[in-house]
Amino acid sequence: MAIINPTLGEMRGKLGGLVFSRNKGGTYARSMAVPTNPNSARQQATRNWMAWCATTWESVLTEAQREQWREWAETHSSLNSLGQTIFLTALDWYAKANTRLLDCAATPLVVPGDLTAPDPLLTMSLGITTATVVAVTFTPVLVASHRVVLWGSGPLGPGRNPNFRQMRLIGYSAADAASPASFTLPYTLQDGSKLKVYCGVMSDRGRVSTFLTDDEIYTAP
Repeated sequence: MAIINPTLGEMRGKLGGLVFSRNKGGTYARSMAVPTNPNSARQQATRNWMAWCATTWESVLTEAQREQWREWAETHSSLNSLGQTIFLTALDWYAKANTRLLDCAATPLVVPGDLTAPDPLLTMSLGITTATVVAVTFTPVLVASHRVVLWGSGPLGPGRNPNFRQMRLIGYSAADAASPASFTLPYTLQDGSKLKVYCGVMSDRGRVSTFLTDDEIYTAP
């Protein structure tokens, strides 16, 4: 489904056989291609967690607990891909927080509590340790039970500069991780390839801060 912003003359999403998006040159349209479905371990796990959220919402949470999520959803907004303010459903908020927590083996939430996004990092820099391992140096020290979360571009040509929508999740640090935090890449960098990353903080309630970004070109030893 396409999202239209008539004031700015922008569209995002699918309409007929076209996909609308935006890059540094402005809004563009391309023919829609059916994506491949590698059915990776991560895809399978994400589908399982989404199914877990739907099941526990109906069969585990009490009506009083669901009502707390509804109250949160009614009074807290989010932003869509055009930067427009939208309101998610109670189940959307429940799944959004808990899929992230399940992804890093943290305890899922029963009630929302304080779902305020955590403060972002003040500084962050990327260091490529090996062709498959990177280190993120950051400040300040993490709040108790918070984690660093990292998204990456995959190997790039030196002139490419993708945006966040083109990133894939690399992973989460341990809770209370010290700087620098190490992450194993799901791919292997080649000599001369560039890696761009976005880095944020995830709270113990599954909320993620705004991001800082950095990039580095890998030089093989």
